[in-house]
Amino acid sequence: MPHKNINRRNFLQQGAIITGGVALTPLVGYASPKPITAQSTLADEPMWYQRPLRMLQTVLREPDAVNYNAQAVVDYMLKTDCNTLVVNAGGIVDFFQNPLPAANINQFMGKNDILRDITNACHKAGIKVIGRVDFRGVEEKIFRQFPDWFSYDDTGKPIQLGYTRPQLYASCYTSYHRNEHAEQFIKYIVGEYDIDGIWHNSIGVGGICHCSRCKASYKAKTGADLPVYATASDEDLKQYMVWKSEVADQHMRRMKETVKAFGKEKAYSAEVFSMFESGGKVDSGIDLYNAREHFDYLVSVAFLTENSEHIHYEDLNYANTIVRFLKSMAPEKEAVILYGGNGTAHRYVMDPPQDLKIWLWEGLSAGGRFWNCSFTGQYPGATHDRRNAYNHQDTYSFIKKYEHLLAHHVPVANVGIYYSRPTRLFYRNKPPEGDSFDDAIKGIERVLAENHIPYHFIPDDQISTDRLKKYKAIIMPDVKCLSENEVALLQNFVAGGGKLLATYETSLYSEDGLPKKDFGLADVFGCHFTGEKVNTRKDCYQYINDPSHPIVSPDSARTELLINAGFTLLCEANPSAKKICTYTPLVHNQPPEKAWTNEWAKELPTVLEHDYQKGKVIYFANQPDQVTHAMGHPDMSNLLLRSLQYLAGETIPISTNAPESVHLGLTQSARAEGEYIVTLVNTTSGQGRPIRRLVPVNAVKILLDADGKTLKKFEVMRSQGACKVELKDDKVEVTLERLEDYFSLFVKMG
Repeated sequence: MPHKNINRRNFLQQGAIITGGVALTPLVGYASPKPITAQSTLADEPMWYQRPLRMLQTVLREPDAVNYNAQAVVDYMLKTDCNTLVVNAGGIVDFFQNPLPAANINQFMGKNDILRDITNACHKAGIKVIGRVDFRGVEEKIFRQFPDWFSYDDTGKPIQLGYTRPQLYASCYTSYHRNEHAEQFIKYIVGEYDIDGIWHNSIGVGGICHCSRCKASYKAKTGADLPVYATASDEDLKQYMVWKSEVADQHMRRMKETVKAFGKEKAYSAEVFSMFESGGKVDSGIDLYNAREHFDYLVSVAFLTENSEHIHYEDLNYANTIVRFLKSMAPEKEAVILYGGNGTAHRYVMDPPQDLKIWLWEGLSAGGRFWNCSFTGQYPGATHDRRNAYNHQDTYSFIKKYEHLLAHHVPVANVGIYYSRPTRLFYRNKPPEGDSFDDAIKGIERVLAENHIPYHFIPDDQISTDRLKKYKAIIMPDVKCLSENEVALLQNFVAGGGKLLATYETSLYSEDGLPKKDFGLADVFGCHFTGEKVNTRKDCYQYINDPSHPIVSPDSARTELLINAGFTLLCEANPSAKKICTYTPLVHNQPPEKAWTNEWAKELPTVLEHDYQKGKVIYFANQPDQVTHAMGHPDMSNLLLRSLQYLAGETIPISTNAPESVHLGLTQSARAEGEYIVTLVNTTSGQGRPIRRLVPVNAVKILLDADGKTLKKFEVMRSQGACKVELKDDKVEVTLERLEDYFSLFVKMG
């Protein structure tokens, strides 16, 4: 096989055509979450909203209408390579000359029409315009005119939103305000202003509304009266949430049909919050499971921080995580993260700039797009704090330049994390362990990201025999709630040769969150739950029962014990299962003279391996994933990593010598067969958040497995320093002299 050294200049000037026969076939067959075919919703000629979106949202305040300069907004957008503007249309305050009932025209606008001015200016520049509408509530003067349009509590008192000032009078999914009025409103602005789409802001409705429409609808559906939250049973609230999700679904469908009546090129979307939020017993009834079919592109709020009094920064890889999740839900749609404005809590000052840049590169590396949300001023360059005004420019300009290569990309992986909506809903009631739904998933993600292992999410409502077969290994991080159908599919997956890694209470509850006496997957795990769980958070250990096993052998020559933490289920292993590690009861640490035990217990497994027909399982009776996220002890993370490597074998297609602080990405085109993008995101920095300065990483190598397909073309899209590519031993070896922030390489296989 010929070897070629190619410098960065050659890459950038002409790419390269290699005829020597190198290939990446391990990539070619990798699982795309939902392969896009000629019959899918991605047309031969995609709509504008199915192409890479580079969005700016200006959430105008009322005084921003004074001397509004539409051309200055457009000039800024052109300078920063934005291609879509989201701008206030109205609902709470109207930024157009609204002739409809319940109009609340901006008091500072006079006879001007902001919506018309900015739409005309954007369209002349080739920029799409999405009108932001908000029907969550109205000011008191509007409520007094139309009191029967809005929401009421169980005492007959109108519901007001406590988090707004003034406190808006709220409306619900069945109300006239959110339906007939909203329809009329949307029809007017889409028809009159020729805007390109609607952004349905604050679409979710919290709490229980007792308006006459809700009472009638609920009675017709269930035969019961609406529950009163303070006295309702859990069953009553579950029944209410089933109905509420249905009416929320109907509302989204109605709004989308209103927009689409003007043509399929008109876009409709709304915000959905974190994939990890479990909410309370009563929430909005909207998440991506029911929203994805209604939205033309998927948007998730992904601020660096949250809107709360006590601020913390999200994990730097969360932007990547949410894009992976959105792509797993609907790979044919653009996955957009809505960022900026300091999580809205301190919206008048900048986001930490270095974190924000990493945030954008992280999202892009999974195939994501961006929605820069500016909360103050006419645009980011004309506000009190202008330090973030151009922070997105590098990323947006990169997307614009390489749009033809980046379009319609989805993450590549043959390892999947099982995502269970019923398990997320289980956490509406805080479990006795005190953990959260996201803890176990984030622990697994940490292990995968730090070790540069590509992965997908597998949404529980999309599993099938064919979907599961695409993965060499499936990870079930404390997936408590499984239906009988899911259990059967997973049993068949392992029986047919699949590999499974599961932790803690996986399959110990029904899909409705009801506890079982034993695991639904007990036969697959090779063990049975005794009915007892113990708190092993402190002074607890695991005895290495099988020191020769590959997942403990790197340590067993030097230790008999590993840490245990979190909670542990006491389980009895089948004779056919291998007990790798076993549960040891608490060893008190005080006084130290008494901190000993006669014998380390060896009966009850904490980690076991079981061969189930043609397949293999590693089951953890404790919480290594949750513990990895919470405290990061290497015993737990090493057990997870080695278990995954043991199960997946040599099938992981890509590797790098980069440190854990460099995140590796791999995506493939859903339209053009054989096209891939490899990325590196550097997060190496000093201690603590926010990040002050990135530390460059030198001499980074990436290896791509090659086996049979020719490498037709490649191009370095972004690199710092020299880049060398060698083709040898069925490997594509990429060597970077220096990585500062982001590296991106396009390859096309024959």
